[in-house]
This record gives sequence, structure tokens and C-alpha cells, in this order.
Amino acid sequence: MSHEHNDKLQKPLLQINGVGLEYRTRRSQVRATHDVSFDVFPADRFVLLGPSGCGKSSLLKSIGGFLPAVEGEIRLDGECVTQSGPDRMMVFQEFDQLPPWKTVLENTLFPLVASQKQHAPKRVKPRCIFWIKSA
Repeated sequence: MSHEHNDKLQKPLLQINGVGLEYRTRRSQVRATHDVSFDVFPADRFVLLGPSGCGKSSLLKSIGGFLPAVEGEIRLDGECVTQSGPDRMMVFQEFDQLPPWKTVLENTLFPLVASQKQHAPKRVKPRCIFWIKSA
């Protein structure tokens, strides 16, 4: 194995460094996480496990670029995550966010269709099918 290849394996794919997350409800400001830090490497299997309300979904939303960190930083493949991007897609399990009459593929493509990006669903559909079959 070359030294360059070995270095690539040693670099984290995802870095969460001292991340604090907050969001606003109608009544108050909610602290979702405080000082969360961990690395995920390319070959890792990763699970976020914890009780309801501990910040799991908030952290996933932040990794996706949908919820900004108020403290710390999130890096994906070395790049700081500051907004959502075409290299990430997320489907949450909450029933109220997924129309039950749609297929998994239709629910996955829905954000692109809703954003009215005309060619995006056609370009992304093969990738969605690949990842759905891989799950």
C-alpha cells in the first residue's frame, strides 16, 4: 500500500468538532447539542443513538447543511459545511414529512421536484436508485 493511499484512509470523512446547535420554537430557543465531537472515517459504520430529544436529528440536519452550528464546526471530506449541497441528501423518518402515498424514490426526489430545478431529478434519479438498492 502506498503512503499516499494510507494517508487517504487515515483522514476522516466527517469531522464534528465542538458543535453546539440551537433552534427556535414558537416559545423559546432550544439548545439541541452542546460540545459534540467525533470523527467518522470512510470505512466506518456509524450510528447516532440516544433518547428522544437529545439532538440526533438536529445533528443530522446540521451535517446536511440545513441547520447552522452556533459553536464549533462540521467538516465533510475536509470542507466546512455551511449550507446544503447537491452532494448530500436526507430523508427523515417522521411520518408528517413523507407522503405515505409516494414510493421511497418519489419521496427522495421530492425536494428536487419541489425546488423546480427542471433537470435535477433526471440527473439524480440514477444515484437515488443506486443508494436505495444498496440500503
